[in-house]
Amino acid sequence: MEQSGEKKIFFLLYSMNLGGVEKSFTSLLSEIKHLPYDIHVGLVFPRGELLSLLPSNITIHTISDLSEHWKELKNPPLVTIKNYFTTGHIFNAIIACFIYLCCKVWGSNYLWIQYILRNAKGLKESFDVAIAYAGPTADLDYYLCKKIKANVKCGWVHFDISKFGTDKGMTKQLYKLYNRIFIVSETGKEIFDKTFPQFSNKTEVFHNIVSPSQIRDMAKIGESYKDDFSGKRILTLGRISPEKGQVIAIRAFAILVKKVPNLRWYFIGHGIDLDNCKKEAKDLGVEDKVVFLGLKTNPYAYIRDCDIFVQPSRHEGYCISLCEALCFGNPIVATDFTGAREQLKNRENGFVVGMDTESIAKGIEQALLSQKTNEVSDLEENDIHKLLDLIS
Repeated sequence: MEQSGEKKIFFLLYSMNLGGVEKSFTSLLSEIKHLPYDIHVGLVFPRGELLSLLPSNITIHTISDLSEHWKELKNPPLVTIKNYFTTGHIFNAIIACFIYLCCKVWGSNYLWIQYILRNAKGLKESFDVAIAYAGPTADLDYYLCKKIKANVKCGWVHFDISKFGTDKGMTKQLYKLYNRIFIVSETGKEIFDKTFPQFSNKTEVFHNIVSPSQIRDMAKIGESYKDDFSGKRILTLGRISPEKGQVIAIRAFAILVKKVPNLRWYFIGHGIDLDNCKKEAKDLGVEDKVVFLGLKTNPYAYIRDCDIFVQPSRHEGYCISLCEALCFGNPIVATDFTGAREQLKNRENGFVVGMDTESIAKGIEQALLSQKTNEVSDLEENDIHKLLDLIS
């Protein structure tokens, strides 16, 4: 029950799956869960490996307005229009056709999402601060801006909008309604401000929160490699999907093993590109040297015990996996995605390379010649005060 004078805060996300956005959110909550706030979390799908890590004293809302319209929001509009016709909803199909044509002319899906969510009622509660945490995403941003009642509204940008396929028309309509826009890296802010200069007075860098001491403690109790391999272990952690670059990494590995013997590359994670990655490893003849370990809720002993950590992403915002790797002293190789240079600028055994197979292979060769650093000090002080200032 809300106490007198207690600030009421609402965060909106899709789910609590094992991803970077969700990990950063649990870390943020750990910083504020003991403060005198009435914290609410809206989840489109209240599930995921990290759901159990949410504090017990918060209120979780299922956002059925979005989950019930999930297919309409995520399917191509023409698929939805066809479904309207085939199910006998002729009037809806005609209206949807008109709206779809307007969206094509305007170059934005704003009107489409407005139509799909026309009957969404939002939550009964009103809040002091409401935050669309998993942004930029059109449906979450729209829902928070249009259907949630709050005195202050905030967007949170976790991705490089130049690579993420951001709906610029949608962003222009919705982000003018935000009081503050947090962006997780300096480079990400530069890109956002250049794309949407009209909002630059609202943007502010808020780095993802990572606790090195907590991660090192979790490494002490987590499982590590169980094989008897005695060579050099390379590790990549993250969702296995095209934007994370695992296929590029496997191609680089096929080049590398011709020059450097006794290597093995391990991948932690799961995702839509897993079968493609396995096929690529087989086609390139390295399937016996590439190991897919699956999802690990506590992967930190694997990070600690690897010889080189590699982040081969095509694009990121401020990579959580890279932050976690920085908690240990291993050499690190990262492609030149948004935030990589910012994160590795003070790491003497950190290498930022191009997003092609040759560059990744050469970067790993260079990393193999470098040394593991001594005990790594804690990362810079986090930015939680920026959120606390907003709430107060």
